[in-house]
Amino acid sequence: MNQISELVGLLGDEYQLCTCNVKNDTALKTLFSYLQEADEPSVEAAARQLGLEAGDPAFRKVKHQLKLHLLNALTAIEPAERQTDRRQRAHNYVWKLIAIAKQLRTSVASSVLLPYLQEAFRMCEDLELLDGAYQCAVMLRRQYANRQFDPDKYQFYAKEADRYRDMAFSYQDVAASLNHVNYLRNSRRPDEEVRLAAREACKQHYSLIERYDRAIISYLVYLLEINIHLAGKNYEAVIETANKAIAYLEGKPTAQPTMFQVFEANLTVAYTQLNDYKRGTAFANRLLEKTSPSDFNYLKVYELLLLLALRAGKFQEAYDTFLTIRPETLTRNMLSYYFETFRIMEAYLYLLVQMDRIRTHPDDKTFERFRVSRFLNSFEYANGEKNSRNVHLMIIEIVDHVLNRRHNKSVYSIEAVNKYASRHLKGKSHERVRYFLKALAQLATQQFHRAAVERHTTRYITLMQKRPLSESRLDFYLELVPYEMLWSMILDQLGYKRIRLRQTGNTVDKSKNT
Repeated sequence: MNQISELVGLLGDEYQLCTCNVKNDTALKTLFSYLQEADEPSVEAAARQLGLEAGDPAFRKVKHQLKLHLLNALTAIEPAERQTDRRQRAHNYVWKLIAIAKQLRTSVASSVLLPYLQEAFRMCEDLELLDGAYQCAVMLRRQYANRQFDPDKYQFYAKEADRYRDMAFSYQDVAASLNHVNYLRNSRRPDEEVRLAAREACKQHYSLIERYDRAIISYLVYLLEINIHLAGKNYEAVIETANKAIAYLEGKPTAQPTMFQVFEANLTVAYTQLNDYKRGTAFANRLLEKTSPSDFNYLKVYELLLLLALRAGKFQEAYDTFLTIRPETLTRNMLSYYFETFRIMEAYLYLLVQMDRIRTHPDDKTFERFRVSRFLNSFEYANGEKNSRNVHLMIIEIVDHVLNRRHNKSVYSIEAVNKYASRHLKGKSHERVRYFLKALAQLATQQFHRAAVERHTTRYITLMQKRPLSESRLDFYLELVPYEMLWSMILDQLGYKRIRLRQTGNTVDKSKNT
């Protein structure tokens, strides 16, 4: 039922199902209307709408008929508004022409076969639809070799068929190589293995850029080159390659917006990893001017602006930037990963407001109803990321307890920090966060006395500072506010009176300050 519901969603809320001359038209419309209105459709509820049981053969028949109607509706060519995706409409139209031509290619008397094939071939050339152009050229070559004998046209389409066959196969080969590199990255294989695979694939396919000079092929080759540098943590080279690819694509009228967006997203990652506030902010502001809220990169641009401002300690700027995000884009309709990432940044801004590091606007109510406890319970994915974003949840919870003097609650959170750091944050790459968490653990041990905490955490902070953020090779989202800055702000919240904690069994209670 979820699959049929997804097809209904593609047609939109305003679509009216046409079931003319169909026996079960009432049942089909009833089921279609239910799927349009239901937020979480189920087989049982859908069957009840028709007065049937979920396992009835009659219900299965209605489902199957509706699926066929939906597929026909989604693949039909019909007038559309001017602002719809021209390439997608042309793609559908071309393949309709090719499908009709395949039906008519054995017909000697057909008057539409050649005009349809020629029109499809011309559109495939204009839009770089390589496989479509190859199939059209093959069928045209066949027609002009025999039934519509024409030596000149046969020679032309024979050459075009060979040319597009080579291009289509080359495109498939480079796409397969890129898929393999992506598979290695997603499988968390060693960086050196990913880098070698990307380098070999790039070396094999790099000549395709000059040989064919087609945006759709060159785009994939540049992505392979980007992956070499990403795996090697060479972010200056990422910036150089991404800018080179964007400059190439700007000279190609067939380049699609999504091609630019991929390289712009990689520039975002590179500037953040380099912690380059000046260049990164300038790039983000240029990109924001040409990015609409409906574009994929809209929130990526804001992510870059917020991260760079937080990393540079420009907290007021980060707050002002956050308020300019279009509210309708920050909803649960967006990908859960991005929604949760922005929620984490919002929580840090809330803590910075609490620590008087941000001056809120008089009319702003962003943090009026913000509650850290509610925030922590709202995560679906970050909690499972034991060596990345889950660290933020732990830090935010502890800092919130310290700010609000809930010392007995903070002890429960702090007790697990050392075990967590040694269990999930192993290796040299996690040294900064591991030392920071060890310093946090001393808050409760030293009973929140500032002088004692500073004295017993000096070695952890010194070790952390020996591995500066600029040299860190962890993913950028692991450290939003530099730990040195955050630690200094936490110390400012401590007093010079010990908080006497009385422990009975597994229970820790707070007594009066002494």
